[in-house]
Amino acid sequence: MTAAGWMRRFEPTRSRPFDLAARVHVLRRAVFAHPTSWLRATQNASPSEVAAWLVNGEAPDSRERRVLARRDAILALDDVDATAAWLWSRLLTAQHPLRARMMLFWHDHFATAISKVRSCAWMVEQFDVFERFGLGSFRDLLERVSSGPAMLRWLDAESNRRGNANENFARELFELFTLGRGNYSEEDVREAARAFTGWRILRGRGHFDERLHDHGPKRVLGRDDIERGHDVLNLICGSQQHARFIAERLLRTFVGPDHPEGAIDDLARVYRDADGRIDRTLEVLLASEVVHDPRARNTRVRSPAAFAIWILRTLGLEVAPVPLHRAVARMGQELLEPPDVSGWAGEEAWLSSATWLARVRFATDLGRAADPLFPTPPLGRCIRGHGPERELDALIDLLFPEATTMGERVNLLARAVGEVRGSRDVRLAGTFTSLVLLPRAHRF
Repeated sequence: MTAAGWMRRFEPTRSRPFDLAARVHVLRRAVFAHPTSWLRATQNASPSEVAAWLVNGEAPDSRERRVLARRDAILALDDVDATAAWLWSRLLTAQHPLRARMMLFWHDHFATAISKVRSCAWMVEQFDVFERFGLGSFRDLLERVSSGPAMLRWLDAESNRRGNANENFARELFELFTLGRGNYSEEDVREAARAFTGWRILRGRGHFDERLHDHGPKRVLGRDDIERGHDVLNLICGSQQHARFIAERLLRTFVGPDHPEGAIDDLARVYRDADGRIDRTLEVLLASEVVHDPRARNTRVRSPAAFAIWILRTLGLEVAPVPLHRAVARMGQELLEPPDVSGWAGEEAWLSSATWLARVRFATDLGRAADPLFPTPPLGRCIRGHGPERELDALIDLLFPEATTMGERVNLLARAVGEVRGSRDVRLAGTFTSLVLLPRAHRF
């Protein structure tokens, strides 16, 4: 697939090499973390090869398979904390980290909350759809999410019947899922709602009941040949505005809120050429000029999930999943419970006095291997060398391989030296906490 403008392939030069810092940047943007094994796997790769490596992923290993095997046992509990904790285990063990990252992306995009759905099984089923179809055709993903019991319940689509159309789903379909505000009319909402009549939940599954469907003529987005919901989805997903909407959403996520304006049209063309496939679109985007533009670095605020995944996956730490779920929720991002249908506000909204204190607590508990997280292995086993300077440099090499500033290192070392009389574990915990509470640790 050819791409032009901001989507043209990044070609490294002497002044703009594809060096360690560049690889760390694209890994952070794509999958939040950059463990040593991933850096080794991409060491001699080109930008396009790294993008392909991210999109293709790897098959589950034994650890991930053990997590997946607990699915039925977790669902049998029908417990929100246990379900969210198990989903966290899926995110942290995934050998296809981009697929896992897209699960979080679509959870925010199709923001659905357990407090109204009231079924852990339905929420997990929706996450399964995100995992299976989240890197494929957006049209296929949209249809499966739309007809799933979680979405039918969340947006009251199960009460949408002939003669009593409920417009909630149709409105959010246009505004939040596919086109964006201002690109549809109230008539489009009313007519689309009629096209989606007849869907209900039967034995825990989305079910279309012909008897409840409005078969009358409908006009949506200027077209008169609309009969059912899939006609609306086909019409929307074939539009140029939809391509621009998805392109803008992907750019905000993988580049940042201040992406170049022209990049939207450039990526929209890629998306259309890829027949609406997310994997092929991301393979171009992650190797493109706009992602590798130096001005795109450190422009995004880490969400609580991104903050936790960055630390845990980069250092190879495992923590108790239920306390992890609760810790990330205190930081402002409760899995399975987005604040409303538009998802989380993101960026600077992630950082408030309350959520900052929760980040401090999370970092402190991790560093000290404290109850209730109990990280394994303890931090000390991840760090080679003894003494404040060697320990600091080892942590910097892992968490900030692109290097910190001289001023940051001097301040961190002074603190570590000040704690030299304490045990290695105490000193290391203090150094780790100071490092992950640097301002740069909350941007990527």
